[in-house]
Amino acid sequence: MPEPHDVPDAARSRRLERVAANLRGAVRRQDGRETPVGPRAMRTRKKLLEVAEQLFARDGYANISLNDIAQHSGVSLGTVYQYFADRDDIVATLAGESALRMLNLGADFWDAATGRLGLRRAISAIVTTQWENRDFFSLWETASHSDARLAELRREWVGDFRRSFARSLARGMKSGHVRPGLDPEETARALSLMVSAYCYDAFVADPPDPPLDPEGVIDHLTSLWADAIGLREDRELRAAEA
Repeated sequence: MPEPHDVPDAARSRRLERVAANLRGAVRRQDGRETPVGPRAMRTRKKLLEVAEQLFARDGYANISLNDIAQHSGVSLGTVYQYFADRDDIVATLAGESALRMLNLGADFWDAATGRLGLRRAISAIVTTQWENRDFFSLWETASHSDARLAELRREWVGDFRRSFARSLARGMKSGHVRPGLDPEETARALSLMVSAYCYDAFVADPPDPPLDPEGVIDHLTSLWADAIGLREDRELRAAEA
């Protein structure tokens, strides 16, 4: 049974439901009509996404066409167009799935009253998703620079998480768990960018040899976050009030 401060708010639940609905709402286009994707068609769609992600990671986003994806999936080009309008439609779908994984892990919900343990859970959701999907995040970084739609999707995706953290910081300052005087919006911007940029550099752009342990990364980033906002545990507040 989760503690009361671990229960996501209604806004988070609506966001999760919206993302999930968009993914479940996949359609198949044929003869000028759109029909919901059934189990067999969903398997084809899933295979196309998996093949596309593998090819993008291996050969680069700019070097892969829809025809390449069709050939490696063993289907016709027309079949690909039944599910996706273009390459960017595929990348946007993959982005939505990554966002859903992070939401399911609780990346967009954090209550300062949960202390470092709760903060670690939220950061763990971000780090774990970026580690397990590092090929995709490399792809999204590249594709966002060449397509305005994907760049906007990325800004919306990052902004949604940042606004959620800003609300958490504001509540934490009010409850005394976060040191006063911080600008919630700008603090959330700086710290969330630190996490995402660190993960991209450490897991994709310039990974060390041997690779970093994700658990160590989570601990490190949690400490940096907690120290930066002066995070106080419930027991510290009770001692101060005694």
